[in-house]
Amino acid sequence: MEGSGGISNVAELLARIRQGMAPRALRLFAAQGLLPVSREELIRVVLILAADGDAEIAATAKATLGTFATDHFLEVIKLPEIDPLEIDLLARCSEDEALWISVVQHAKVANETLRWLARFVPPKIQDVIITNQVRVQACLELLDDLRENPQVSQDVLRRVREFEEEFLEKAIVWAAAEGGVAEVPVGPSIEEALAELRALGMNLPGGEVEPQRATEPEPGAPPEIHDAFARLAFMNTAERVMAALRGTREDRLILVRDRSPLVVRAVMLSPKLTDSEVEHIAGMRSTNEDALRLIGARPRWLRRYPILRNLAFNPKTPPGIALQLIRRLSQRDLVIMGRDRNISEAVRRVARDTLEHRR
Repeated sequence: MEGSGGISNVAELLARIRQGMAPRALRLFAAQGLLPVSREELIRVVLILAADGDAEIAATAKATLGTFATDHFLEVIKLPEIDPLEIDLLARCSEDEALWISVVQHAKVANETLRWLARFVPPKIQDVIITNQVRVQACLELLDDLRENPQVSQDVLRRVREFEEEFLEKAIVWAAAEGGVAEVPVGPSIEEALAELRALGMNLPGGEVEPQRATEPEPGAPPEIHDAFARLAFMNTAERVMAALRGTREDRLILVRDRSPLVVRAVMLSPKLTDSEVEHIAGMRSTNEDALRLIGARPRWLRRYPILRNLAFNPKTPPGIALQLIRRLSQRDLVIMGRDRNISEAVRRVARDTLEHRR
Protein backbone atom coordinates (compact mmCIF):
# COMPACT_ATOMS: atom_id res chain seq x y z
CA MET A 1 0.00 0.00 0.00
CA GLU A 2 3.01 2.29 -0.28
CA GLY A 3 1.54 4.07 -3.29
CA SER A 4 -1.91 4.59 -1.80
CA GLY A 5 -1.70 8.27 -1.04
CA GLY A 6 1.38 7.80 1.14
CA ILE A 7 -0.37 5.32 3.44
CA SER A 8 1.85 2.38 4.36
CA ASN A 9 -0.47 -0.04 6.22
CA VAL A 10 -4.06 -0.87 7.05
CA ALA A 11 -3.88 0.55 10.59
CA GLU A 12 -2.80 3.91 9.19
CA LEU A 13 -5.53 3.81 6.53
CA LEU A 14 -8.19 3.04 9.14
CA ALA A 15 -6.97 5.92 11.29
CA ARG A 16 -7.03 8.30 8.31
CA ILE A 17 -10.57 7.25 7.37
CA ARG A 18 -11.82 7.70 10.93
CA GLN A 19 -10.17 11.13 11.04
CA GLY A 20 -11.75 12.16 7.73
CA MET A 21 -8.31 12.51 6.10
CA ALA A 22 -8.35 9.69 3.51
CA PRO A 23 -8.77 10.93 -0.10
CA ARG A 24 -12.07 10.07 -1.80
CA ALA A 25 -10.35 8.21 -4.62
CA LEU A 26 -8.57 5.95 -2.13
CA ARG A 27 -11.77 5.34 -0.16
CA LEU A 28 -13.66 4.38 -3.32
CA PHE A 29 -10.80 2.11 -4.41
CA ALA A 30 -10.86 0.39 -1.02
CA ALA A 31 -14.68 0.17 -0.99
CA GLN A 32 -14.47 -1.80 -4.26
CA GLY A 33 -12.35 -4.40 -2.46
CA LEU A 34 -9.26 -3.68 -4.56
CA LEU A 35 -6.71 -3.12 -1.79
CA PRO A 36 -3.73 -5.53 -1.99
CA VAL A 37 -4.10 -6.75 1.60
CA SER A 38 -5.31 -9.88 3.39
CA ARG A 39 -9.03 -10.67 3.42
CA GLU A 40 -9.33 -9.87 7.15
CA GLU A 41 -7.63 -6.49 6.70
CA LEU A 42 -9.80 -5.70 3.69
CA ILE A 43 -12.97 -6.43 5.65
CA ARG A 44 -11.82 -4.10 8.45
CA VAL A 45 -11.43 -1.27 5.94
CA VAL A 46 -14.65 -1.96 4.03
CA LEU A 47 -16.65 -2.11 7.29
CA ILE A 48 -15.89 1.51 8.14
CA LEU A 49 -16.47 2.61 4.54
CA ALA A 50 -19.99 1.13 4.65
CA ALA A 51 -20.76 4.01 7.03
CA ASP A 52 -19.13 6.64 4.80
CA GLY A 53 -21.05 9.87 4.36
CA ASP A 54 -20.47 9.62 0.59
CA ALA A 55 -23.46 7.63 -0.70
CA GLU A 56 -21.53 6.06 -3.59
CA ILE A 57 -18.69 4.89 -1.37
CA ALA A 58 -21.09 3.53 1.28
CA ALA A 59 -23.17 1.65 -1.30
CA THR A 60 -20.05 0.22 -2.95
CA ALA A 61 -18.66 -0.90 0.42
CA LYS A 62 -21.94 -2.56 1.37
CA ALA A 63 -21.96 -4.43 -1.93
CA THR A 64 -18.39 -5.60 -1.30
CA LEU A 65 -19.30 -6.78 2.20
CA GLY A 66 -22.05 -8.86 0.61
CA THR A 67 -19.40 -10.94 -1.16
CA PHE A 68 -18.00 -12.27 2.12
CA ALA A 69 -19.34 -15.23 4.11
CA THR A 70 -20.11 -15.31 7.83
CA ASP A 71 -17.00 -17.43 8.40
CA HIS A 72 -14.90 -14.58 7.02
CA PHE A 73 -16.44 -12.13 9.50
CA LEU A 74 -15.89 -14.62 12.34
CA GLU A 75 -12.19 -14.69 11.48
CA VAL A 76 -12.05 -10.89 11.66
CA ILE A 77 -13.66 -10.78 15.10
CA LYS A 78 -10.93 -13.11 16.39
CA LEU A 79 -8.15 -10.66 15.47
CA PRO A 80 -6.34 -9.45 18.62
CA GLU A 81 -6.17 -5.90 17.25
CA ILE A 82 -9.93 -5.64 16.66
CA ASP A 83 -11.40 -2.67 18.54
CA PRO A 84 -14.91 -2.04 19.94
CA LEU A 85 -15.97 0.18 17.03
CA GLU A 86 -15.04 -2.49 14.49
CA ILE A 87 -16.95 -5.08 16.52
CA ASP A 88 -19.97 -2.77 16.35
CA LEU A 89 -19.61 -2.47 12.58
CA LEU A 90 -19.32 -6.25 12.26
CA ALA A 91 -22.60 -6.66 14.15
CA ARG A 92 -24.27 -4.35 11.63
CA CYS A 93 -22.93 -5.97 8.46
CA SER A 94 -24.83 -9.25 8.75
CA GLU A 95 -27.93 -10.75 10.35
CA ASP A 96 -26.31 -14.12 10.97
CA GLU A 97 -26.98 -15.36 14.52
CA ALA A 98 -23.57 -17.04 14.76
CA LEU A 99 -21.89 -13.67 14.18
CA TRP A 100 -24.17 -11.90 16.65
CA ILE A 101 -23.40 -14.50 19.32
CA SER A 102 -19.65 -13.93 18.79
CA VAL A 103 -20.20 -10.18 19.04
CA VAL A 104 -22.28 -10.39 22.21
CA GLN A 105 -19.77 -12.68 23.90
CA HIS A 106 -16.68 -10.66 22.90
CA ALA A 107 -14.80 -9.11 25.83
CA LYS A 108 -14.37 -5.84 23.91
CA VAL A 109 -17.97 -5.40 22.77
CA ALA A 110 -19.22 -1.91 23.65
CA ASN A 111 -22.30 -1.10 25.71
CA GLU A 112 -23.73 0.77 22.73
CA THR A 113 -23.42 -2.32 20.52
CA LEU A 114 -25.14 -4.55 23.07
CA ARG A 115 -27.94 -2.01 23.48
CA TRP A 116 -28.44 -1.75 19.71
CA LEU A 117 -28.69 -5.53 19.39
CA ALA A 118 -30.90 -5.96 22.47
CA ARG A 119 -33.61 -3.84 20.85
CA PHE A 120 -34.38 -6.25 17.98
CA VAL A 121 -32.47 -9.56 18.05
CA PRO A 122 -34.40 -12.86 18.26
CA PRO A 123 -34.84 -14.80 21.53
CA LYS A 124 -31.69 -16.91 21.05
CA ILE A 125 -29.49 -13.78 21.13
CA GLN A 126 -31.59 -12.17 23.88
CA ASP A 127 -30.79 -15.22 25.99
CA VAL A 128 -27.04 -14.79 25.42
CA ILE A 129 -27.27 -11.13 26.42
CA ILE A 130 -29.22 -11.63 29.66
CA THR A 131 -27.05 -14.63 30.62
CA ASN A 132 -23.94 -12.43 30.80
CA GLN A 133 -24.86 -10.83 34.12
CA VAL A 134 -21.54 -9.03 34.51
CA ARG A 135 -22.14 -7.09 31.29
CA VAL A 136 -25.77 -6.44 32.13
CA GLN A 137 -24.73 -5.02 35.49
CA ALA A 138 -22.21 -2.81 33.67
CA CYS A 139 -25.02 -1.51 31.45
CA LEU A 140 -28.37 -1.70 33.22
CA GLU A 141 -29.97 0.09 30.28
CA LEU A 142 -29.95 -3.32 28.57
CA LEU A 143 -32.85 -4.39 30.78
CA ASP A 144 -35.14 -1.73 29.30
CA ASP A 145 -33.78 -2.40 25.80
CA LEU A 146 -34.71 -6.06 26.06
CA ARG A 147 -38.19 -5.12 27.33
CA GLU A 148 -38.71 -2.93 24.28
CA ASN A 149 -37.71 -5.70 21.85
CA PRO A 150 -40.88 -6.68 19.92
CA GLN A 151 -39.64 -10.29 19.88
CA VAL A 152 -38.75 -10.50 23.58
CA SER A 153 -39.54 -13.92 25.02
CA GLN A 154 -41.41 -14.49 28.28
CA ASP A 155 -38.39 -16.34 29.64
CA VAL A 156 -36.13 -13.34 29.02
CA LEU A 157 -38.69 -11.00 30.61
CA ARG A 158 -38.78 -13.25 33.67
CA ARG A 159 -34.98 -13.20 33.90
CA VAL A 160 -34.96 -9.42 33.49
CA ARG A 161 -37.29 -9.10 36.48
CA GLU A 162 -35.21 -11.55 38.52
CA PHE A 163 -32.03 -9.63 37.70
CA GLU A 164 -33.66 -6.37 38.79
CA GLU A 165 -34.75 -7.86 42.11
CA GLU A 166 -31.26 -9.21 42.80
CA PHE A 167 -29.62 -5.94 41.81
CA LEU A 168 -31.98 -3.92 44.02
CA GLU A 169 -31.15 -6.13 47.00
CA LYS A 170 -27.45 -5.39 46.48
CA ALA A 171 -28.07 -1.69 45.85
CA ILE A 172 -30.04 -1.34 49.09
CA VAL A 173 -27.08 -2.82 50.99
CA TRP A 174 -24.66 -0.43 49.23
CA ALA A 175 -26.94 2.52 49.94
CA ALA A 176 -27.16 1.62 53.64
CA ALA A 177 -23.38 1.37 54.05
CA GLU A 178 -21.65 4.48 55.38
CA GLY A 179 -20.03 6.09 52.37
CA GLY A 180 -20.96 3.00 50.36
CA VAL A 181 -20.22 3.02 46.64
CA ALA A 182 -22.14 0.92 44.14
CA GLU A 183 -19.97 -1.99 43.06
CA VAL A 184 -20.99 -1.73 39.41
CA PRO A 185 -18.44 -2.61 36.70
CA VAL A 186 -17.96 -0.30 33.73
CA GLY A 187 -18.32 -1.76 30.24
CA PRO A 188 -16.42 -0.60 27.14
CA SER A 189 -17.97 2.39 25.37
CA ILE A 190 -17.71 3.74 21.82
CA GLU A 191 -19.62 6.92 22.57
CA GLU A 192 -16.70 9.16 21.62
CA ALA A 193 -15.89 7.13 18.50
CA LEU A 194 -19.51 7.36 17.36
CA ALA A 195 -19.54 11.10 17.98
CA GLU A 196 -16.41 11.46 15.82
CA LEU A 197 -18.02 9.48 12.99
CA ARG A 198 -21.18 11.58 13.17
CA ALA A 199 -19.07 14.74 13.03
CA LEU A 200 -17.60 13.46 9.74
CA GLY A 201 -21.06 12.85 8.32
CA MET A 202 -20.85 9.06 8.59
CA ASN A 203 -24.01 7.00 9.10
CA LEU A 204 -24.02 3.66 10.88
CA PRO A 205 -26.03 0.97 9.05
CA GLY A 206 -29.15 0.24 11.08
CA GLY A 207 -29.07 3.50 13.03
CA GLU A 208 -28.25 3.99 16.70
CA VAL A 209 -30.01 3.70 20.03
CA GLU A 210 -31.61 7.03 20.78
CA PRO A 211 -30.27 8.59 23.99
CA GLN A 212 -32.79 8.65 26.81
CA ARG A 213 -34.54 11.99 26.94
CA ALA A 214 -34.39 13.56 30.38
CA THR A 215 -37.76 14.79 31.64
CA GLU A 216 -38.12 18.51 32.17
CA PRO A 217 -39.15 20.23 35.39
CA GLU A 218 -42.68 21.54 35.50
CA PRO A 219 -43.22 25.28 34.89
CA GLY A 220 -42.66 27.28 38.05
CA ALA A 221 -40.69 24.49 39.77
CA PRO A 222 -38.43 25.80 42.57
CA PRO A 223 -34.66 26.16 42.02
CA GLU A 224 -33.84 22.99 43.97
CA ILE A 225 -35.93 20.96 41.50
CA HIS A 226 -34.12 22.53 38.53
CA ASP A 227 -30.79 21.76 40.20
CA ALA A 228 -31.80 18.14 40.77
CA PHE A 229 -32.92 17.75 37.14
CA ALA A 230 -29.58 19.07 35.92
CA ARG A 231 -27.67 16.69 38.18
CA LEU A 232 -29.71 13.57 37.35
CA ALA A 233 -29.75 14.19 33.60
CA PHE A 234 -26.19 12.92 33.16
CA MET A 235 -26.52 9.78 35.30
CA ASN A 236 -26.74 6.26 33.93
CA THR A 237 -29.29 3.78 35.27
CA ALA A 238 -27.06 2.42 38.05
CA GLU A 239 -26.32 5.95 39.28
CA ARG A 240 -30.01 6.86 39.19
CA VAL A 241 -30.84 3.77 41.24
CA MET A 242 -28.38 4.88 43.92
CA ALA A 243 -29.75 8.44 43.81
CA ALA A 244 -33.26 7.01 44.24
CA LEU A 245 -32.19 5.03 47.30
CA ARG A 246 -30.15 7.64 49.14
CA GLY A 247 -30.67 10.95 47.38
CA THR A 248 -32.80 13.94 48.28
CA ARG A 249 -36.57 14.34 48.30
CA GLU A 250 -36.25 16.26 45.04
CA ASP A 251 -34.31 13.36 43.51
CA ARG A 252 -37.05 10.90 44.39
CA LEU A 253 -39.88 13.09 43.08
CA ILE A 254 -38.05 13.31 39.74
CA LEU A 255 -36.89 9.69 39.51
CA VAL A 256 -40.35 8.30 40.23
CA ARG A 257 -41.16 9.55 36.71
CA ASP A 258 -38.25 7.58 35.20
CA ARG A 259 -38.90 5.24 32.27
CA SER A 260 -36.88 2.49 33.97
CA PRO A 261 -38.97 0.23 36.25
CA LEU A 262 -35.75 -0.53 38.15
CA VAL A 263 -35.23 3.14 39.05
CA VAL A 264 -38.89 3.56 39.99
CA ARG A 265 -38.78 0.50 42.27
CA ALA A 266 -35.65 1.92 43.89
CA VAL A 267 -37.54 5.12 44.70
CA MET A 268 -40.42 3.22 46.28
CA LEU A 269 -38.01 1.03 48.30
CA SER A 270 -35.87 3.92 49.50
CA PRO A 271 -35.51 3.95 53.29
CA LYS A 272 -35.73 7.74 53.06
CA LEU A 273 -39.15 7.75 51.40
CA THR A 274 -41.74 9.37 53.68
CA ASP A 275 -45.52 9.00 53.77
CA SER A 276 -45.90 12.63 52.69
CA GLU A 277 -43.77 11.89 49.61
CA VAL A 278 -45.89 8.85 48.82
CA GLU A 279 -48.99 11.04 49.09
CA HIS A 280 -47.45 13.49 46.63
CA ILE A 281 -46.33 10.74 44.25
CA ALA A 282 -49.78 9.13 44.31
CA GLY A 283 -51.28 12.36 43.00
CA MET A 284 -48.65 13.17 40.36
CA ARG A 285 -49.92 12.67 36.82
CA SER A 286 -46.33 12.38 35.62
CA THR A 287 -45.63 9.43 37.94
CA ASN A 288 -44.55 6.19 36.28
CA GLU A 289 -47.46 3.73 36.45
CA ASP A 290 -45.19 1.17 38.12
CA ALA A 291 -44.98 3.46 41.15
CA LEU A 292 -48.78 3.72 41.30
CA ARG A 293 -49.06 -0.08 41.18
CA LEU A 294 -46.56 -0.40 44.02
CA ILE A 295 -48.50 2.10 46.14
CA GLY A 296 -51.73 0.23 45.41
CA ALA A 297 -50.16 -3.02 46.58
CA ARG A 298 -48.94 -1.65 49.93
CA PRO A 299 -51.71 -1.80 52.61
CA ARG A 300 -49.68 0.35 55.02
CA TRP A 301 -49.75 3.27 52.60
CA LEU A 302 -53.42 2.79 51.74
CA ARG A 303 -54.36 3.13 55.40
CA ARG A 304 -53.56 6.84 55.01
CA TYR A 305 -56.67 8.37 53.46
CA PRO A 306 -54.86 11.19 51.56
CA ILE A 307 -52.69 8.59 49.79
CA LEU A 308 -55.70 6.41 48.99
CA ARG A 309 -57.65 9.41 47.69
CA ASN A 310 -54.81 10.70 45.49
CA LEU A 311 -54.28 7.24 44.03
CA ALA A 312 -57.98 6.78 43.27
CA PHE A 313 -58.22 10.19 41.58
CA ASN A 314 -54.99 9.92 39.54
CA PRO A 315 -55.97 9.35 35.86
CA LYS A 316 -52.78 7.28 35.39
CA THR A 317 -53.71 4.79 38.10
CA PRO A 318 -54.57 1.46 36.42
CA PRO A 319 -58.40 1.10 36.46
CA GLY A 320 -58.17 -2.24 38.26
CA ILE A 321 -56.52 -0.53 41.23
CA ALA A 322 -58.74 2.57 41.16
CA LEU A 323 -61.90 0.45 41.17
CA GLN A 324 -60.74 -1.40 44.30
CA LEU A 325 -60.30 1.91 46.12
CA ILE A 326 -63.68 3.47 45.29
CA ARG A 327 -65.62 1.72 48.05
CA ARG A 328 -63.21 3.25 50.61
CA LEU A 329 -63.75 6.85 49.47
CA SER A 330 -65.85 9.29 51.49
CA GLN A 331 -69.28 10.25 50.24
CA ARG A 332 -68.03 13.73 49.41
CA ASP A 333 -65.18 12.35 47.29
CA LEU A 334 -67.53 9.95 45.50
CA VAL A 335 -69.61 12.94 44.42
CA ILE A 336 -66.48 14.71 43.14
CA MET A 337 -65.19 11.61 41.38
CA GLY A 338 -68.50 10.99 39.66
CA ARG A 339 -68.15 14.39 37.96
CA ASP A 340 -64.39 14.40 37.29
CA ARG A 341 -63.91 14.11 33.51
CA ASN A 342 -60.17 13.57 33.92
CA ILE A 343 -61.03 10.09 35.21
CA SER A 344 -62.15 7.25 32.93
CA GLU A 345 -65.88 6.81 32.39
CA ALA A 346 -65.76 3.28 33.84
CA VAL A 347 -64.32 4.54 37.13
CA ARG A 348 -66.74 7.50 37.28
CA ARG A 349 -69.69 5.19 36.67
CA VAL A 350 -68.69 2.87 39.54
CA ALA A 351 -68.23 5.92 41.79
CA ARG A 352 -71.77 7.08 40.97
CA ASP A 353 -73.17 3.57 41.52
CA THR A 354 -71.38 3.29 44.86
CA LEU A 355 -72.74 6.66 45.94
CA GLU A 356 -76.27 5.69 44.95
CA HIS A 357 -75.99 2.42 46.84
CA ARG A 358 -74.92 4.23 50.02
CA ARG A 359 -77.89 6.50 49.82
